[in-house]
Amino acid sequence: MAELIYNVKNIFSKDAQGCLFDYNAECYHIAAYQRGYKWGSDNNGAVTILLQDLLIAFSKRDVSSKNLDYYLQYITLKKQERKIHLEVIDGQQRLTTLSILLSVFSYILGESNQASGKLDYAVRSNFFDEYIYKKESLALLLTLDWNKKKGLEIDTDTFIDNQDTYYIFHAIKKCYSFLEEFSEIDLLKFYQFVLNHVLIIVNVVENVDSEKTFSNFHSTSVALTESELIKALFVTKYARLKEEHRGKTFREINEQRLLLGKRWDEIENWVNNKYIKSFYFRQSKDPMFGFLNVVANNINNKLVFNEDSTHREMFNFFNIQEIEIMQEKLYNTFWILKDWYNDPILHNRFGYLFFYKKSKFTINNFINEMTASSKETLKNELLKKILDILPLDLEDSNYEGNTDSIHQILLAINLFNTKDKFDFYSYVEENWTLEHIFPQTPEGKKNTLTENDKTYIIELVGDADKLKVEKVLKKKERTPEDKEVYTDALKRSGFIHSIGNLCLLSNVDNILNGCAFYDEKRFKILNRVKSAKFIPPHTIEIFTKSIFNINPGDFTRWNRANIIDHKQIMLNRIIELRQNLEKLVLKS
Repeated sequence: MAELIYNVKNIFSKDAQGCLFDYNAECYHIAAYQRGYKWGSDNNGAVTILLQDLLIAFSKRDVSSKNLDYYLQYITLKKQERKIHLEVIDGQQRLTTLSILLSVFSYILGESNQASGKLDYAVRSNFFDEYIYKKESLALLLTLDWNKKKGLEIDTDTFIDNQDTYYIFHAIKKCYSFLEEFSEIDLLKFYQFVLNHVLIIVNVVENVDSEKTFSNFHSTSVALTESELIKALFVTKYARLKEEHRGKTFREINEQRLLLGKRWDEIENWVNNKYIKSFYFRQSKDPMFGFLNVVANNINNKLVFNEDSTHREMFNFFNIQEIEIMQEKLYNTFWILKDWYNDPILHNRFGYLFFYKKSKFTINNFINEMTASSKETLKNELLKKILDILPLDLEDSNYEGNTDSIHQILLAINLFNTKDKFDFYSYVEENWTLEHIFPQTPEGKKNTLTENDKTYIIELVGDADKLKVEKVLKKKERTPEDKEVYTDALKRSGFIHSIGNLCLLSNVDNILNGCAFYDEKRFKILNRVKSAKFIPPHTIEIFTKSIFNINPGDFTRWNRANIIDHKQIMLNRIIELRQNLEKLVLKS
């Protein structure tokens, strides 16, 4: 039965565990339509980078004493009927470089050459057979230099001068100089590491036009992500291993693979929806990787996978799973996450835990909740977590000393007094943050104070500062020092940084509003309402003054009485909210 992953030894082996054996082939064929070998061996060349990456992987494994396999990029092969070879569609540069590296290993260590005769080149077979696979010929090459005018002078009558040979020759030299730096013991260990722990993912295609497929691969030149490799594993492994599929025709198995691929695509399309990605997988560059991380945790919740790792730990994890378990967890995780997202109560409670200020919660913290006996049980568990987070001492909450707590309070009030799903996507994308309703610096950003503005400033400051502030505000123009007099007095009053003078505004509105007074902010917010833009409910209440049941005052101004009343309303709401949430916990 053909595998999907092979180590370097089994890539070049014809034994029972080898790729060639699995496909009843003698060698890999690199057709004439393939571009020539062109991996450079200078400091930034692909050969150098490959050797350095292998060394880093080897060093990590050696230091940690863990089995850290290193994955090279996948290769794509085509099995041709009535042919004794596997045609290389994509990956000939890697296979050629590995063939060279193994030949140099063989020469230095005196080992048999694993790669000998395994690559069949339509345009350069003789060079490999005559000068690389044979140790005495390789020894000769290592003594030579490349002549810029004549190329490679094999003997007085033989010169080889073409692009392929140029790059191959320098790759040989690079591999040799690289391996020469090892001690004899370390070189043998490194050789065993390359053979046994450097892995290649093999994709075998059938019934395709080789040249067209090659062209498609190299027109995109995009490496498969780990989630795409896991998809290939899921589709091919399931269709191949499932007992009921054995003995089926290739067409029947292909139909099954197509069905599995459609199911996977359904999940992937959902995961890549911008709202879902922002809600569940915002920490992941590839949201499908984030989803598969949840699936893996659902199988074994002690796992942590690094998205930037080159060792394909997640792929390796899924590769050793029973396919039935993998399939069950994949679909169950999808259905559960989808159900949670669509349920308004669960959506808002999860969202609060994900998005409150400085939250460290991610979806992976709730793997155990996936086996909750009922939704009510789950809702109850989320409430307990929320109650642990909600601030207790609210009386002295102010902007200068406790912005995170105020942010938590405002988010809770916006979420838990509604039956609708909160738009967390817009909340995050627009960066809704704390904003002073009455401005901290009324003359900031070249604002000009009206007589009404001056009256409201004088009203807010404390009695001990009133005369000094009145004197400054009577001036036709104020110096920066003058402005500090009344801005400092506003801060001392206790009103400016009070929770009663704070709400949530988007970062864009914060910037556009600058140091504007209530009437200008109100105008912009109401325009957002008219345009059906996202605005948290509490912010709408503030700028329509519908938050006040009685005595809202002037609808164009936010004054001292508004700040005092708003603070009390906020305190009452959060106390009531805590009491209601606690009742729900007890009731459940």
